[in-house]
Amino acid sequence: MAKVLLENVYKTFQPSPQKFQKNLAESDCSNPELTVPQAVLRQINLTAEAGEFLVLVGPSGCGKSTLLRLIAGLEPLSAGNIWIGGTLVNNLPPKARDIAMVFQNYALYPHLRVYDNLAFGLRRMGRQLPAGSGFQAQQQKTISDRVLRVAELLQIESLLKRYPKELSGGQKQRVALGRAIARNPQVFLMDEPLSNLDARLRTETRAQIVELQRDLGITTIYVTHDQTEAMTMGSRIAVMDRGQIQQIASPLEIYNTPANRFVAEFMGSPPMNFLSVQYTKTLLLTHPGFQIVLPYSWEHPLQSYDQKSIILGIRPEHFRVNSLELKLDLTSDSTANLNRLKIRVHRLESLGHETLVYGELVYGELVQPQSRNFSLTKSAQILVRVSGEFAVTAGDLLWLEVMVDKLQLFDSETGLSLLPKP
Repeated sequence: MAKVLLENVYKTFQPSPQKFQKNLAESDCSNPELTVPQAVLRQINLTAEAGEFLVLVGPSGCGKSTLLRLIAGLEPLSAGNIWIGGTLVNNLPPKARDIAMVFQNYALYPHLRVYDNLAFGLRRMGRQLPAGSGFQAQQQKTISDRVLRVAELLQIESLLKRYPKELSGGQKQRVALGRAIARNPQVFLMDEPLSNLDARLRTETRAQIVELQRDLGITTIYVTHDQTEAMTMGSRIAVMDRGQIQQIASPLEIYNTPANRFVAEFMGSPPMNFLSVQYTKTLLLTHPGFQIVLPYSWEHPLQSYDQKSIILGIRPEHFRVNSLELKLDLTSDSTANLNRLKIRVHRLESLGHETLVYGELVYGELVQPQSRNFSLTKSAQILVRVSGEFAVTAGDLLWLEVMVDKLQLFDSETGLSLLPKP
């Protein structure tokens, strides 16, 4: 096991001379991105503790795979330091870093059988010994024993004599994992290894990887764009966007207390609902379609936001659903109307165990916010998660009660969370 430490890591890609000249000739220089270096990673500070399973998650193009390649030594650093097991590895080649990488496309040697694919890294690690040497014979036996143990661990003993073209996608992925495990490295680096598998096989392989990592205890850094993989596999998650780390925390902390609006929106399926509301110092959130009274814990975090517009975030499962039979009057001043909103259902997605209800907010006659900072969306869309047994059809009107202890608030300009500190 080894600790991986990244200090102020930056990565910038320089345009090649040929591409630079071509872009310069074809453009009027109005788009500087064509001719200037592109910074893809900025101020990355990250620690993966020894034996930890750390997941890097983010949208395509956020820099997560580039960061993994920097750790592996496949790309040079532009600035910063990378430490593996207490050793500064900035200038070390990949083979000297004692890491093993699993790629998205498996990267198996098509002309080698499964046994030889598993043994390839071990043979490369061995010393060059003269033919017929007893040391060489001992080395071959050690390699054979290691390959057979890994094959048994991954339940691929029956595949050892096959070529990669004779394997299914799941079998190829297990061979690629086995090749990494056989080397017994300090660190595993996995770059979206499950993205080519179908849904059922992806779920099974995901569980196998987690169990293997727990049994082996090897520090693992895993890259994915799939939030489900991130939530179910990692002991901690680092959420990335546009070349920077947005938040590092445990899966539940990421989900329940996102650091900003991007994290709140990206981590969660279906995504969080966002609405622009106006806050007043009476702990009241006002929208043309509803009013919400906040708990007293919000008073201090929001003391500078009186009469200002902020962003309300509510996850689809944080509504209590009622019918219109309650006869509530949204146009009255009754406190019974607080913390409730009304939607008209326009689309349903039935998943069996649950139903996703897509609706449009029905506006009432509440007093309009006076602040010029308040911006009103003409058609506010609301997504609600309900039980699969809940009876609802398109066109229905539903009352939704907001779980005020679960809502999130974000600064309208910076997107940062305003959640009270515990």
